[in-house]
Amino acid sequence: MISLPRNDLEKQKILAKIAAKFEMGKIYPELEVNEIIHSFDVDDHVLFRRELINFNYLGRDNVKGEYWLKKKELSKEELERVGKNQKNMEKAGVY
Repeated sequence: MISLPRNDLEKQKILAKIAAKFEMGKIYPELEVNEIIHSFDVDDHVLFRRELINFNYLGRDNVKGEYWLKKKELSKEELERVGKNQKNMEKAGVY
């Protein structure tokens, strides 16, 4: 069973693998998104889905309950920003 790491940079390896299972331009109902995430044997599909949205891999229409792929991986600049944020949170004692 896969658990999501606390470290945001480490999360990206798992999230990118999950995002790769989605097709660009396709609209997914929440049930199908959950099935794709579950196929990775994760411990909390809701957390993984939320993180896919938070890191901008997936977009979501809250009213219709629909999702779509925005990107399969983060850019180098986005990863650098995530790394800086992670370091700042560690310094602040959040992690």
